[in-house]
Amino acid sequence: MTEYVYDMSDPERDALTEHFLSTKRLGCNRFACFALEGTDPFANIARQLEREVFEASWGNDSATMKQEYGPYDESSLFFVVVDTHDRVPAAALRMIRNSPAGLKTIVDLDDCRKSPIAPTAIPVDEVMRHHGIDDLDRCWDGATAAIPRRYRRKLTATHVHLMRIMALAAMREDIQHFVAVLDAPVVRVARDILGLPLIPLAGTPPFTHMDAPNNQAVYAYVPSLLGLAGRRNRKVGQRIRASFSEKALPSPEQFAAR
Repeated sequence: MTEYVYDMSDPERDALTEHFLSTKRLGCNRFACFALEGTDPFANIARQLEREVFEASWGNDSATMKQEYGPYDESSLFFVVVDTHDRVPAAALRMIRNSPAGLKTIVDLDDCRKSPIAPTAIPVDEVMRHHGIDDLDRCWDGATAAIPRRYRRKLTATHVHLMRIMALAAMREDIQHFVAVLDAPVVRVARDILGLPLIPLAGTPPFTHMDAPNNQAVYAYVPSLLGLAGRRNRKVGQRIRASFSEKALPSPEQFAAR
């Protein structure tokens, strides 16, 4: 049984990353992206990166991370970018699938203690009706995005890898809807650099979430990503569109090993 760990030391994280890379056939590119199920023991690399970044930025320690994200560990899908030269993780994103625990962003909005219009909750049914979501099983929750400071200047390199493999995985699972709570810098990157068509979730205003100020709950209709090729970052958009238009899709693991 996999133990879901948020309090690994740096040497433990690096040893696990080295072990993980030893199981992969790597190409010549510096950055490689992998999709990992939340139940995979190597997904603890991503959990450690989440905790590192969230603790440094907002003081969310391992206990807080376990409390907030533990209920969703088994329904999570992690996308991890690894620096294959330095043999360390360079970025991690967590997508939460629908499960009996729900989708964290929507569950939090339905909690008057966490709602952006506290003390009023926003019911799940209202969110679904507002955005025309008829099946939460076709919705992903972009729960976390963690990039260590040393890699934040390499946004194009890391985001291209992440967005391509996410596009492939979304197609494989027939995902139509995306929700998330993002902090202001991430929203700016998503909108202004990647050109993602994000709108406020259920018309909600910015709010403080997990002690982090200036967050925004957002929604995107996943098929609208096809229009990215004409947006500001044409190179990123073309690669994502190419991923959506591939006839024979490799598995995420096969793509990452190219």
